[in-house]
Amino acid sequence: MGDNFSAWLSAEQNFYRSAFAANSDHTTDRLLKAVVPGAESFSEKEGEPPVYQAFKNDPATGEQTLIGYAFVTPDFPPEPNGYSGPIDTLIGLGLDGKIVGLKVIYYKESLRYTIGDFFSWGFEEQFVGLDAANRFRVDKEIDGIVKATISAKAAARGIRRSVRAVTEVYIN
Repeated sequence: MGDNFSAWLSAEQNFYRSAFAANSDHTTDRLLKAVVPGAESFSEKEGEPPVYQAFKNDPATGEQTLIGYAFVTPDFPPEPNGYSGPIDTLIGLGLDGKIVGLKVIYYKESLRYTIGDFFSWGFEEQFVGLDAANRFRVDKEIDGIVKATISAKAAARGIRRSVRAVTEVYIN
């Protein structure tokens, strides 16, 4: 059983690695497409600040057209810490400078030591439509999260900082 089991386990691990391959910043093609609706492909992460360029095929010309950018908050240090550590967020930004999608991709809360408990229930969707001119204040533009105020404020600060940096360089 040892050799057969090892071969089977290796094949299973390779399948999952290829099916759910993450970039070095833990993003996947599926996550990138979720935060930039309508995007069909993405560039490698590049530039300063680093972004993924989001493209859609133009049916008239058959060429790829830039429709926005995707980026992660850890690329904009210092990353604010929530109650138990950093909150990594993937953000999609349209060419008009407005957030078109947002997904918390990693954080842990010590209460349950799990990922994703507090940032469900519509927290992420509140950012869609905001731009660099917004202040991203919890309990003003953004609803807070009961018993997770520190984390909600940290997430909002990280999102604000990264949106402003990308807007300054890429949106004119």
